[in-house]
Amino acid sequence: MNPTDTTSTSDRVTVAEIAEFLRHLRGLSTSLTLDLTRDTAAERAAFAACKADLFTRITAQHPDLIPTPTARPATARPGGGSA
Repeated sequence: MNPTDTTSTSDRVTVAEIAEFLRHLRGLSTSLTLDLTRDTAAERAAFAACKADLFTRITAQHPDLIPTPTARPATARPGGGSA
């Protein structure tokens, strides 16, 4: 996976893509600590686009794992609880 390529043609997310994604994330985090004067805005934007693409594809691949909203249980009012 090319970190700057957000037009992936494959629908299935591979282990190699996730590993590359994590390597890219690690590279961004360590580059900021090593060189505070380096402008990483373009790299961070490319990473964000890559992240969005990867997460979109994971969601499409596993729609059954997306949580659905559920009814919230009734709770006691603040300050009026029991001991």
